[in-house]
Parts: sequence; C-alpha cells; structure tokens
Amino acid sequence: MVTKLLAVLLVFVAATSLPSAAAMRGPSTAEERAQALEYAQSLEQHPLAKDSLQKRMWLTEWLVEVPDFTVDVCCKQLKALESLDKVNDTYSNQLRMQVLYSQAAYQLQHPEEKNTAAIQAAGLAGTLRAYRAIQQFDPTAKYPLLDDLMSLERKGKLQKYVEKQRKCSKS
Repeated sequence: MVTKLLAVLLVFVAATSLPSAAAMRGPSTAEERAQALEYAQSLEQHPLAKDSLQKRMWLTEWLVEVPDFTVDVCCKQLKALESLDKVNDTYSNQLRMQVLYSQAAYQLQHPEEKNTAAIQAAGLAGTLRAYRAIQQFDPTAKYPLLDDLMSLERKGKLQKYVEKQRKCSKS
C-alpha cells in the first residue's frame, strides 16, 4: 500500500508540472466536487478505512486533471511533512497527502477564500484530524511535528505558522 501511495504521489507531482493534464478536460462538475468533498472528509475521519486507498487515488487523479482547483504546499511545509517518514513511515504517506485533499475540501466549502495561508492552514488542520483518527486506531502512532502542530492549532496559531513558513520559503 505504501508503494502504491508513493507511486500516486510521484504521478501527482509529475502531472501537476504539466499543464496539459488539466487542459484536456473542462472544469470539474458539481458531482465531482461533491464526491471530492465527501472523500476528503471521509479520509479525515477514517483514514485507514478499507476504501481509503481508492479514495486517495481518485482524489489525486481528480486534482491533477481539473483545471479549476489548485492545491499548494509551501516548500518548508513540504520538507517538514517529508520528515514524517523518518519518524514512522507507517502512516506518513496518508498524512502527507491529506494536506492536499483537505485544502481542496476547504476550497470547495469556501470558494470565495483567496488567502493562501488560510487554505494551507485548513489543509494542515485536515491532516491533524486524520492524525487524531489514526491515533484512535493505533495509539503508538506518534509524529512530534504533528503533535507540535496540534498544539499550535489548539492555541489558534496554525495559520500564523503557515504564514511564517511561507515567508521563510521566499527568502
């Protein structure tokens, strides 16, 4: 399963760098947007469900193909999330990809939102929900980075963290 997720992530990265994937089709349909929102929320609540791999694959393909949704993780955030593998690679791929799915879900729920930091913070918040759900299933799943981010979230400082990460990545 980890190999499949890694392959999907590599395809996602490659495809997002090629604008032709989105140009081949039109904007997302209302049915697709509803399904994307349902899948992203389901993966936040039940990241280890039997159908979670299928949902992740569908969401990844959808995000690559549709021209009307863009998800973004700043370089520093991406490096930080990549560090999850060093701690425990059992769930790291699911958690890393959840950032993208939760960003898309937030944009679907808040189409008027243009603040990139708010969208990225929503993606991280979705990842933290998935992390808490994983910990319910496997209490030994520990990621210090995510524990720190949960602390920031409880203090209402998650968006400020994202803004700081974005500033650092541009210097």
